[in-house]
Amino acid sequence: MRIGIFGGSFDPVHEGHIHLAGLARRAASLDEVWFLPCRISPHKAASPPTAGETRVRWLEIATADLPWARIENYELQREGASYSYKTMQALAEMHPGHEWFWIMGGDQWTALPTWKHPEIIAGLASFIVLARNGSIVPERPGYRLQTVTGEHPASATEIRRALAAGETGIPFLDPRIGA
Repeated sequence: MRIGIFGGSFDPVHEGHIHLAGLARRAASLDEVWFLPCRISPHKAASPPTAGETRVRWLEIATADLPWARIENYELQREGASYSYKTMQALAEMHPGHEWFWIMGGDQWTALPTWKHPEIIAGLASFIVLARNGSIVPERPGYRLQTVTGEHPASATEIRRALAAGETGIPFLDPRIGA
């Protein structure tokens, strides 16, 4: 099976996440996309996300009608920071025989050299990079890369701001999420 791993805080998950996961799935002919909510991002340790159980519930709502979507809570079951290389190693070991794809945005592709052991991920998975229209995604020697162009106007920062302000009817957010 061809499986895409789409990690993130999903705090909250919004239509942009679902749209981009669908783009990646279609472009790479993935059988499934596994949404992987992180416990604590090493790059965002100063601002911990909403409780993992809540984010999983939000993902269940957002993906309920998507037969190709699965929620993988491996990182939520581990203590401490979520390191992608450890997760990719564990998933490949727990689910052998699959072809793996790590889905990420262009901003994360740019930041990849700051990740802990990205070469381990590269040895186990191809990368699908979601590039904003007009963005150039540079190749990296030794990394299998597929660039998917597309974007969505949703902004997680703006959605979090609106939720904190008590707003309702927030664009790109299912009304059952964040309530």
